[in-house]
Amino acid sequence: MKKTASARTAAGRKSDRTPGGQPAPAEGQAAKPPVRPVSQEMRIPNIMHDGSVINLAALRADQIDFAHMASSLSKIARFCGRHHDAAVSVAQHSVMGADALFSETGDGVLAGYFLLHDGHEYLLGDVSRPAALMIAWMAEACLAERGADPAAVKGAVKEGIDRAKAAIDAVILQAAGLPALARMPAYRRQVAQMDERMCAAEGRALYPTAGPIPLVQTSLPPPKLTGAIRGWGAMKAEEAFAERLDRYLGIVTR
Repeated sequence: MKKTASARTAAGRKSDRTPGGQPAPAEGQAAKPPVRPVSQEMRIPNIMHDGSVINLAALRADQIDFAHMASSLSKIARFCGRHHDAAVSVAQHSVMGADALFSETGDGVLAGYFLLHDGHEYLLGDVSRPAALMIAWMAEACLAERGADPAAVKGAVKEGIDRAKAAIDAVILQAAGLPALARMPAYRRQVAQMDERMCAAEGRALYPTAGPIPLVQTSLPPPKLTGAIRGWGAMKAEEAFAERLDRYLGIVTR
């Protein structure tokens, strides 16, 4: 049975999470110390396409709108649009990587995980790797000037960004009826590697360089793409993303 955009919350997923809301450890793995939950009084308002306002600090699965995700990701440019010609959107990146994984493995669920791997960006935007490093560098310098222990703050900003993405991704996967990637180590590795492989392929296609792509692992094999990397335009990318939601995950956004 296909899941519609209005019936997105996965039933029976409570057993996949600890009482504190964190993913339960996979069988045979030691439990990690729980991350201190965000204060229930914290409110981070975010306006949605219909004018409603959600609280990112207390996001629920029933608030995830996959049609809105497809639309938003189709308008966010990879590499912040710092290249000639039409932008390659996050939606296009996700579709092409998902199709490449399916071509290589025949695994639609794995393809679906990749399709959603940047889903948090429809709520957070794309914090690029250079931007994250620049913000972390400046924030750590600011904290050091205020007397903070440099060893204590080192890496904290980057970890905070990663936690913010992971928290939203966990809710998105719950809405899609998928187990957390933390419980699927093989899938997690393949999704992370395909992200690097796509970054490298996109860098080669969009920039006139045969050298390394900054901050991207370029030693992995190129993805088995089903088409050339050229900007699709927002409408095509949105429609393709929505179609892959249906094809790989049975999520109908119409």
